[in-house]
Amino acid sequence: MPDIYTQDISGCFADAIGDGGVTPDALGRALDATSEPWKIVREALSEDDFPALNIAYSQDDIADIQSVASRLREHCDTIAVIGVGGSSLGGEALTALSARRAPALHFLDNPDPETLARFRTGVDLARTGAVVVSKSGGTAETLSLAMTVVPAILAARPADDPQSFLVAIAEEGENPLRRLAGHWNVPVLAHDPDIGGRYAALTAVGLLPAALAGLDIELVRSGAVDAIELNIGSEDGREAPAVVGAAVSMELLRGRGARVSVLMPYADALAPFARWYRQLWAESLGKNGRGTTPIDALGAVDQHSQLQLYLDGPDDKMFTVITQDLDGRGDRVSPQLAQVAGAEYLAGQTTGDLMAAEQEATIESLVAHDRPTRRIAVSRVDEAAVGALMAHFMLETIMSAFLLGVDAFDQPAVEDGKQRARARLATNKTGSTS
Repeated sequence: MPDIYTQDISGCFADAIGDGGVTPDALGRALDATSEPWKIVREALSEDDFPALNIAYSQDDIADIQSVASRLREHCDTIAVIGVGGSSLGGEALTALSARRAPALHFLDNPDPETLARFRTGVDLARTGAVVVSKSGGTAETLSLAMTVVPAILAARPADDPQSFLVAIAEEGENPLRRLAGHWNVPVLAHDPDIGGRYAALTAVGLLPAALAGLDIELVRSGAVDAIELNIGSEDGREAPAVVGAAVSMELLRGRGARVSVLMPYADALAPFARWYRQLWAESLGKNGRGTTPIDALGAVDQHSQLQLYLDGPDDKMFTVITQDLDGRGDRVSPQLAQVAGAEYLAGQTTGDLMAAEQEATIESLVAHDRPTRRIAVSRVDEAAVGALMAHFMLETIMSAFLLGVDAFDQPAVEDGKQRARARLATNKTGSTS
């Protein structure tokens, strides 16, 4: 079976981009440093001791996820997915693949009162449901959204069984979201306590919204399995794309000062995936003064908004361009109209031909300007491809954390902001609740 994705790092080497590019010797040393961490990761995966990735091999929960999705689709025209960060971004990344219009999914991930007002006035609450997601069950934004949106839905559906249009996802045990679910008589799917929110895209957190959108969630997991197997087939990591990607990224940081990591897919459906990556990379690596800053971009749109900076601004970035096979796809430009417009170079070309040319041109231009550039290629952007990319970047992030000497799974600085927000709220007057 051909590789589900491929990685080309030739645009990161010194012989392509000059001084500051990675040399074979430097990459070899960086890969030497990954040897022991990679052994640990491979052993954990083989012993079913790596929950965030081992979940990809599981089939036990698929039927339950599909059953919940079927029930909600039957009773809802609109579904609000309420969650923040990892509780939302994985689902958004997957559902972007769907062309299904019903039920309409609305990701409510920010307690902006204007957004909530527009949501309430823009949907029929009597045909609306909700999926409320919080790993800990105590995320303030999620609780605030749930305690305002869900009562409005319940009030609009007094004769309907809440279990037919509401569901929550949270860790087992006593927590605020489970208390609310009990109060509303709403079923709760268990969130694995060993899988952090930003690593939860392959669990029900990401797969339930995907199933609601009509996607094949088994393909998502099988794509992730293919990517994992592609990587762990390399015992020392030297042929593992995720390990090599981590080594290149960290070597460019060390040797070139590439403190910014730009992910630029050429597919509208991967724009939410790039935002998912941004959180994964930032929250996993940004610790103790270390890490690189992730930026999400979108080709070809951001050729017109960011490429000038990338080519002619500070030389402090590594670029990853995600490409797909686009030649011949899409509608074809009428030669007559192209002649009228004076744009004969577009005559007979498809929209996919243009995108294909632009993704290649962007890579060539970045390398020509001595910017370190990696290509990750998939044949098509579908469920299996996104599952594979998720698994790849989880592994690459974890290996980068090993090289940086930070914990890929905690987020201590985030807790400071949460505590300060709660302290400020505690000084405010509280209103009545229902």
